[in-house]
Amino acid sequence: MSISVDDDGIVIVKIPLVCPESHALNFLEEKKDWILKHLIKNRKQAQLADQMGYLSEEDIKKLKRQARKIIPPRVEFYAKKAGITYNRIFIRLQKSRWGSCSAEGNLNFNCLLALMPPQVLDSVVVHELCHRHHMDHSKAFYQEVLSIYPEYKKWNKWLKENGGAFFKRIQG
Repeated sequence: MSISVDDDGIVIVKIPLVCPESHALNFLEEKKDWILKHLIKNRKQAQLADQMGYLSEEDIKKLKRQARKIIPPRVEFYAKKAGITYNRIFIRLQKSRWGSCSAEGNLNFNCLLALMPPQVLDSVVVHELCHRHHMDHSKAFYQEVLSIYPEYKKWNKWLKENGGAFFKRIQG
């Protein structure tokens, strides 16, 4: 059984066909606080997106140009600091990811990062660079991330709390 809350605040519950209704209802009852927390978070992010304003196609083109200027130097800085190599950097508008690292060493970053505090951008850059050594989210991975960027947890928390509002700005 699983529960998720989509961007429109719709609660999606997946239950196996063979699951008795009583088990499903108990599961929902157990998860009501989690559901409420995510509905409230979703509403706050929608309000923040409304306050910031939605991004037009022209805004996004400008944002991509800006991101192409600011992200590669941050990658280069942290790559040198940590002794990590990478292949190419791609900047795209993505609707659900901040960054990724391919097995070939290509780094992908969301252009929306250009709108965020520089510390958030740095935390995502370091996260993706560390995937060059650890293609997982193991303890060793996070130890390396924190050794390079000690404030990672603080800014990753900021991104989790506020990042959804930035995604909502492109859905307007």
